[in-house]
Amino acid sequence: MKKALERHNIHSQVHTIHGRLLVNTPHEAADIIRKVPGVVSVSPAWRMDYENVPRFLSEHLAGMNPSSFKVEARRINKAFHKTSQQINEEIGAFVVQNFGWKVDLENPELAIGIEMIDNEAYVFFETKKGVGGLPSTTQGKLVLLLSPGIDSPVAGFLMLRRGASLVALHFDQGHSETVKQMVNVLNDYSSEPIELIVIDHHESFSPYVIELERMRKREWTCVLCKILMLKKAEQIARQKSALGIVTGDSLGQVASQTLENLFLESSAVNLPIYRPLIGMDKDETVKIAKDIGTFDIFLKAARHSCPFRPSSVVTRGSIHVLRRIIDAFKSQGLWQD
Repeated sequence: MKKALERHNIHSQVHTIHGRLLVNTPHEAADIIRKVPGVVSVSPAWRMDYENVPRFLSEHLAGMNPSSFKVEARRINKAFHKTSQQINEEIGAFVVQNFGWKVDLENPELAIGIEMIDNEAYVFFETKKGVGGLPSTTQGKLVLLLSPGIDSPVAGFLMLRRGASLVALHFDQGHSETVKQMVNVLNDYSSEPIELIVIDHHESFSPYVIELERMRKREWTCVLCKILMLKKAEQIARQKSALGIVTGDSLGQVASQTLENLFLESSAVNLPIYRPLIGMDKDETVKIAKDIGTFDIFLKAARHSCPFRPSSVVTRGSIHVLRRIIDAFKSQGLWQD
């Protein structure tokens, strides 16, 4: 959390008390903190002595007129002499007497939260949902195949929220600025800045397309393109001491993501390939992309069609044909195991 705030030039102090992280920082920082993996929720609160709560509420609630309210009090430890129920009743009666609002314990328009920690009251009126998951960088490093599309940024986010750190690898076809924006969004969910490695897609893949053309196997272009990307990711993963590769694959979504082709692609590398979207449909992925802020970047980006896209594609590739293609690549000095 401190690193995330420092990236926004916000200095803070963080204390752990009885299962709570208390962050001394302006309330506006809650939107930064809630994006930190491992944070379940954030409540912008005011700290005071319990005796000052009625006066604070008199000032803070003035001008509000909710249809209903409730008080949710908790004693985080038992140091304070009043029980949670006593606080609920006492503060609730004060609000009714001074504002005349209706109490609704099931579905109130306004919830007044009060947590008692070491004899001090923390008063809050909203709780922002965090991303949850595991603390950043606790689970090791992975290489993310990152495109300017919808899927791979979401895949990266899902691995970040499970405690992984990322190196992003992008094969550029004129989208590098868009991908940099995607990385900037993902950085909000990472305690360490994500390194972005950009490779010229045309320059790196042209020799293989020429060989596929010679072999009359152009329908294998998309599968071989994905395999070559994975092999490059594997090389970088070993250089960066990463433990695997992350992709935005979703089963059956495009030709290179049929079960047969995913099997072939996985067989070409020796590191684990993590596919957090494999069982999701597009609507589920789009919802996450909208929530984290990458969908709008995708919508605004210019579209470039792949110059290597064949007229027809292999949807259920054969391992025997793949081996013949790889042998041909080896004979031309294009392949290293």
